[in-house]
Amino acid sequence: MTVEIEQGTVTVSADMLAGPLGIEPDEVQPLMRKGAITGLVEEGVGEDGGRYRLTFRHGGRRLQLICDEDGHVLQRSRTVLVGRTSVLP
Repeated sequence: MTVEIEQGTVTVSADMLAGPLGIEPDEVQPLMRKGAITGLVEEGVGEDGGRYRLTFRHGGRRLQLICDEDGHVLQRSRTVLVGRTSVLP
């Protein structure tokens, strides 16, 4: 399982996201466009340099991938968030 990382741009296939987020691959792009799937890319510093943490959320599910600079997935975790509450400003 690999992620494409090129000049700071990260690309993850719909197939890699769909199953863990509980949807079909053809639903990924439309849901991202609507903002129903959100993603965050964090680049490691210090001892985590050369690694990326990718976090995707949809509904009550979260997928987190830790990748090296070549896009190889080193760790993968999927969480179903139950009983979430909103945090007010």
